[in-house]
Amino acid sequence: MPRTVAQAEAIEQMGIEIDKVLDIEVKDEDIVRRLSGRRVCASCGASYHTVYKPSADPTKCDRCGGELIIRKDDEPSTVLERLAVYHEQTEPLKEFYAARGKLAVVEGQEEVVDTTALVLKALGVTK
Repeated sequence: MPRTVAQAEAIEQMGIEIDKVLDIEVKDEDIVRRLSGRRVCASCGASYHTVYKPSADPTKCDRCGGELIIRKDDEPSTVLERLAVYHEQTEPLKEFYAARGKLAVVEGQEEVVDTTALVLKALGVTK
């Protein structure tokens, strides 16, 4: 929140102050690849990823042996639909907050530890 400029304007009108807005930049194709690689156990809910956290058997849960499934939200077509909504409704917030000097942009293509360091630096938490 906010996800639209109208919501951001409403927040301002209520007198709510937002200190900083963080934009973690990741290419759309990488977002699709990352999200569509998720797998969830239909039985116990354990979470896996085909690249970053694979199960020993790509069809079965390591924990309980249940079937690994792809959630509807993680199907490439659904991810692409969500990205289209983001570009149409949410991306304009970058300009809105940049104009107010509140936008910090961080490269999200790095390793997790490096991206974390960049986020902390952008938020002024580290030197």
